[in-house]
Amino acid sequence: MENRVRKYLSVAKISVTERFHHSSNLIGRAMVVVFRIWIFATLYRATYHSVGATMINGIDVAGVVWMLALTQLFRQSAWPSVSSLIDEEVKSGALAYSINRPYSYQLFHFASYAGRTGPNLLVNVATASLAAFVFVGPLHLTIASVLAAIVLLAMSYILDFLFNFSIGMLAFWVEDTSAFQWIYFKGQLIFGGLILPLTLFPAGLRAVGERLPFAAMYYSASRLLVQFDEKLFEQYLLTQCVWIAIASAIAIMLFRKGVRNVELNGG
Repeated sequence: MENRVRKYLSVAKISVTERFHHSSNLIGRAMVVVFRIWIFATLYRATYHSVGATMINGIDVAGVVWMLALTQLFRQSAWPSVSSLIDEEVKSGALAYSINRPYSYQLFHFASYAGRTGPNLLVNVATASLAAFVFVGPLHLTIASVLAAIVLLAMSYILDFLFNFSIGMLAFWVEDTSAFQWIYFKGQLIFGGLILPLTLFPAGLRAVGERLPFAAMYYSASRLLVQFDEKLFEQYLLTQCVWIAIASAIAIMLFRKGVRNVELNGG
């Protein structure tokens, strides 16, 4: 058991080293997030001003921009997506060898994913937080909001990994999964708080959106960081647990059927 854990920790360590080795890519993608924050700050200042409001649904401009900044940087830190990497493995033929190696294919990808995400997150948090501070001022944190956000963020990365892994598994049948990746991204874009926080949605639509997997990912952590709400924390955590169970079942089913499909075809 100990050797198996060390094996996957080594995979994660390799990914960490690789991320820092390509530091220019890290910084370049972080700058993209900074540019988006500037756009959001400009856009939402104008929006609030146009309706003559300082608060909408209990959130001011600074809160909205911080939510968007945090959601953007959290999601950006999971790049590149697992689905795109699996897609490339299928196209290159490397997957037939990967699934027959002496390790769990799922855990290998998860360890690599965790190793990539750590350095990405460190750089993105530093640059995006500084940008948001400059554009709209400081974020007022509490111990409760930070602890709640850490729990929700960890669960977010697990949930995002499972859905991306499931999309990647579709490559066993369709080879090119870019269409499914696009649909998944659009779901995150609309209901995941990447361009419009769910707190600004109409009440009915917000109630639906908050129970979808997209809002339960990175938006949930950023929402609680900006404004802690114990009831909302419990709701998001329960939603995450339900969707993780569903996504796990889907990922396992697709992997088993996909491997069987490869074996039947002489892969």
